[in-house]
Amino acid sequence: MKKLLFSIIIGMTAGLVMAQDVVMVEEPSSDVSVSADVSLLSAYVWRGQVLNDSMVAQPSVTVAYGPLWVNVWGNWDMGNANYNTTEIDYTAGYTVLDTDDVTMDVGIIFYTFPCGNDFKSTEEVFLTTTLNSIIFTPVASLYYDLDEANGFYGNLAISQPCEISDALTAEIGGSIGYGTRNYNTYMFGQDKNAVNDYNIYVSAEYALTEDLTLGALLQYTHLGDELDSNGAYEADEIVWGGISLSYTFL
Repeated sequence: MKKLLFSIIIGMTAGLVMAQDVVMVEEPSSDVSVSADVSLLSAYVWRGQVLNDSMVAQPSVTVAYGPLWVNVWGNWDMGNANYNTTEIDYTAGYTVLDTDDVTMDVGIIFYTFPCGNDFKSTEEVFLTTTLNSIIFTPVASLYYDLDEANGFYGNLAISQPCEISDALTAEIGGSIGYGTRNYNTYMFGQDKNAVNDYNIYVSAEYALTEDLTLGALLQYTHLGDELDSNGAYEADEIVWGGISLSYTFL
């Protein structure tokens, strides 16, 4: 499942991330903004779950109009002969608050699985809040599954960017995720409230042109100690990463 880039992590600031949980869209200087990116990653990892431990491609397109934004994100498994598109997620969000100190987004995510794997299509609503005015940047996100899990997943992330040059920036960060009883029963078959995942990452971005950016990510993810993948996922911990290209059209 996804991680659209604003949530937690946090992948390429969450920009590379798998299952991108939420994409944060900066308010454009004009009314309309269009951007696209593609990430090549060594694994597909989402909320502590290693869904695929081989190479994947994850393209994404975001269109924003003022405070309203929509995103389409996909996962393409490259490590098998079929090259399956295993997931396509659709997100619609609205920036309800955008000040120098605080940014807040609300929205809904539709998870779909065109290859008919073990996951069922479902929907989540979310609320994401970012504090912009302190040295470190904390991001708190809360998701509620409306369909399959009927439970909450929350994530608290923190990051610290560093400007190395006009073109090159680096970032270090981490996050922790927590699932409620219903959520963990659906995801893991374990009837308990528990920490779902721990993450630590470093990333970098280099502006090739004014509109084209090259990114890199290295991340460590550990499934919560109270949970067990029970063979449903590829591993309980993993070091993974990759590269990405992002382009802003408008």
